[in-house]
Amino acid sequence: MPPEKQAIATIADAVTRLDPRMATVVLMRRGDDPLWTGLLPALRELGMEVSDVRLPPQDRCWAPPAPDDRGRLLVGGRAYAADVLIYHDPFGPGRPGADLQALYRLLDCGVKMVFVDFPHGMTSTVAADPLRNAYLSALSADVETVVAAGAELRAVLQDSTQLRVRSGNTGVLEVSRPFEVRDDFTSALLDVPVLQLPYGEVWVVAPPESFDGAVELSMGRGRHIRARVRRGRLSREGGAGALPEFDTPMVELGIGLNRAAAWLPPTTLFEKSHGRLHVGFGDSGLIGGRRRERLHFDLPLSRDSSLDKEW
Repeated sequence: MPPEKQAIATIADAVTRLDPRMATVVLMRRGDDPLWTGLLPALRELGMEVSDVRLPPQDRCWAPPAPDDRGRLLVGGRAYAADVLIYHDPFGPGRPGADLQALYRLLDCGVKMVFVDFPHGMTSTVAADPLRNAYLSALSADVETVVAAGAELRAVLQDSTQLRVRSGNTGVLEVSRPFEVRDDFTSALLDVPVLQLPYGEVWVVAPPESFDGAVELSMGRGRHIRARVRRGRLSREGGAGALPEFDTPMVELGIGLNRAAAWLPPTTLFEKSHGRLHVGFGDSGLIGGRRRERLHFDLPLSRDSSLDKEW
């Protein structure tokens, strides 16, 4: 099956996993890429009622809609009923237009969510097509293979007493109990009905106090930063460049499972790339933890990072 059609099938499969009924779906998209124009009839052929909401092409803000007092999605002055929201999260120049509290409000209203990372509005025509193809490839990964890989790794990690991550020449990060191990599907079907596509991640969610040691972060273009971690808080120790400015602690260790996802920092594909590791900061409520923050963001560890466990 061509990657485009397989990617469409994967998104449709995500909706049916979250809501096996003939769901009412709102698709919020940017542009007319064949991925979106092909997805609409595919969902309708499955018996779903789909509202197609096209955002302005210049809209670069990450801003899921707010619900009204009846749980409907408010977009551009109109209210849409929805069981599932498919939200196009564009890679490229842009800025947050809302914080995660909007997502919590949607979840409280019973709306399930599928976020699809896909390029839009790239200023470089040279990079646009290769990046689109890279995302299509990752979206086209066989779902059942990813499901099986996630279940296998989760089973191994959840019985360990401590995890140890090695990055660069000197970075050793220890992740101690308490922590919980989740993957795309178990988390979405258990208590946080949110799926982020492309698929392919197992993550360890823990309170900041569980993280201690040192890491080497990849900042892209061959640049690395060494940082000390104390109770989840980072302080720079060396390397090229500066740490991003933030005041939120570490709450996540992520492991990629998708063999079709390229390791391309700073694109979001680094989170899913097979065998690659990253750490997450800020909110943990949407990944199964207890901290509710305005934002959550991830930083990739160096490409040579590895994971050990203790029993």
